Amino acid sequence: MKNRPVQNFSIHFFVLLLSLLYALPAFAAEGTSLPLRIERIGPFGGDARSLLLDSQKPDTAYLGTSNGRIFKSSDGGQSWISLNPGVGPYRYVIDTLVQHPSDPHHIYAGAWDLYSKGGGLFESTDAGLTWTRMMLPQPFTAVRDLAICKSLPSHMIVGTLSGPFVSTDGGKSWKKVGGIDVEKAHSVAIDPKNSKTIYVGTWRLAYKSVDFGKTWARLADRGMVLDSDVMSFSINTNNPEEIYSSACSGVYRSTNGLQTFARMRLLPDRFSIRTYTVNIDPVDTNTVYAGTVGGLWVSRSSGQNWSRLTPADITVNAIQVDPRNNQRILIGTEYQGVMLSEDGGRSWKESNQGFIHKQVSWIMPDSKAAGGFVAGVQSGTGGMYHYSSQDQTWKPSQVAPRARISSFLILPGDRGRLAGTVEGLYFRTEKENAWKKLEGPIATRTIYSLEMDPAKPVVYAGTDKGVFRASLSDMAFSTPPGLKLDSKVWSLAASKGSPEYVYAGTSLGLLRSSDKGMTWSVLSSKGLPAGTTIETLAISPSNREHLMAGTSVGLFESQDGGVSWERASNDGLDGHVASVLFLDNSGNRILAADKLSSVISYSRDGGQSWDKIHSPQFESPIFCLAKDPYMSSRIFVGTQSDGIFLIDFP
Repeated sequence: MKNRPVQNFSIHFFVLLLSLLYALPAFAAEGTSLPLRIERIGPFGGDARSLLLDSQKPDTAYLGTSNGRIFKSSDGGQSWISLNPGVGPYRYVIDTLVQHPSDPHHIYAGAWDLYSKGGGLFESTDAGLTWTRMMLPQPFTAVRDLAICKSLPSHMIVGTLSGPFVSTDGGKSWKKVGGIDVEKAHSVAIDPKNSKTIYVGTWRLAYKSVDFGKTWARLADRGMVLDSDVMSFSINTNNPEEIYSSACSGVYRSTNGLQTFARMRLLPDRFSIRTYTVNIDPVDTNTVYAGTVGGLWVSRSSGQNWSRLTPADITVNAIQVDPRNNQRILIGTEYQGVMLSEDGGRSWKESNQGFIHKQVSWIMPDSKAAGGFVAGVQSGTGGMYHYSSQDQTWKPSQVAPRARISSFLILPGDRGRLAGTVEGLYFRTEKENAWKKLEGPIATRTIYSLEMDPAKPVVYAGTDKGVFRASLSDMAFSTPPGLKLDSKVWSLAASKGSPEYVYAGTSLGLLRSSDKGMTWSVLSSKGLPAGTTIETLAISPSNREHLMAGTSVGLFESQDGGVSWERASNDGLDGHVASVLFLDNSGNRILAADKLSSVISYSRDGGQSWDKIHSPQFESPIFCLAKDPYMSSRIFVGTQSDGIFLIDFP
């Protein structure tokens, strides 16, 4: 989105170092003989915020993300590896990647914080292996852009939300320039032949200085729409008077150093199109590319005529053209990741091998295919991915355009599948490819959870208005007459035995039914903090009275079927626990994950003690856990922005 103390735990720490290729050999943590294997498996792609091709060796490329990660390619963007540990927290958005003009190993990265006005400028002198924060006068300010003079690289300018800063000694020292008018500097540029001439694009028009920031001219009433957020500049290195600018109001061209602007018409019916970046071709300066919310555009006539090179539903954040072969183009997109063209933009392919930046909210293992599963993705356009472990392929699909799938259930046999969304419940049989929205009162509900009765005649749906149930044979969902509460039902769990119990974790506490959901009773919440919402439930396979509940204030345990609760004996599980599961039928092995951290807790004694599984590459919070029904020791881990990991336990 553009403009968008140490505790003493009595637990073991598993330091799991993922390799750059994402797969780990078996590794035993210090203090335990437990070996683990971790592999990041996908789905590939996501939000690619910035791109950089090495000017001297264009086969080397860098990619910036919106979770503090930087990826690197050594084959021109065909495949990527993560540069760890990166520049900072997962909440950092890296919209700026710049190479020093005379030192290809010297890379700069500008970042801003998703949740504050913070961020910073970082540099690497070893081609991205290590990064250090540069000491700006306000070192933790949000950085939006950086420019270095090609003819005099000691002269630099950085654009931040606190305004522009300039340096005349290669970044060793910085000075703030300009006043309140040039605060919220979104883009910056330096004349490649005259280091004193600098440009700043703000959230309201562009500014120019010819004395390296001592004085400024506001470029108003010169052809650019007044309320324009100027997002990028591209200067013709052969003729610095020719400058293209991209803005929320479209694309502009100047032939006199921004004294005046000509507004480009990309669309036949209007000038306005939100444009994130504009790039002049490094080989043919008559050719210019514009990355917009409506695809990638090109003009081969110095902006006079434009044509679209990609589908209109692609948002382009970044553009890089190979200086050796300008038919080779890389673009960074909002949802599809990196796309590559080898023929000047006539055809495109996704080029995301190794690059993962997707939010996975749920995982449903496929009982018919070992290692296979369906996963729900909340980032991008939403939808889900079907993963086949046999050929390691991912197949995206949707139940409805841009639908956010909040819950999913694979029905037994060939009965089909259910997908819960914020706008009703969808059903698809195994013989049909199309999803059908179920009618009736459930059609307008938000479906948070789905569960199957162990005996398989009844399906339950937890919604924003209580529990709905339906016979497996007719899929006619309705609220049971014995349910008098219509609170939000975040989680459902069903136990085997006689009688069969169905539990519902709600915003009012825990409900239980012993007659297949026809009537419900509110159990005591003794031991749970007042107002606690139970977001996830797990029932021990060996003792149905043993329950684990994940809540927004930690993990809790009940030994009497949910009547009373105690906080789990793990200081590391007092946060937002959104996932908990029993690994095997013994009920001894339990996993739980905190949604606000990147740590998984593991118990091998039924919850009496816990170990902590942590990896330096688990920087992204963990949203969900699921186990392979064919291999109880294999776990799938869904994260906020790093896709899905596979963990093999002994």
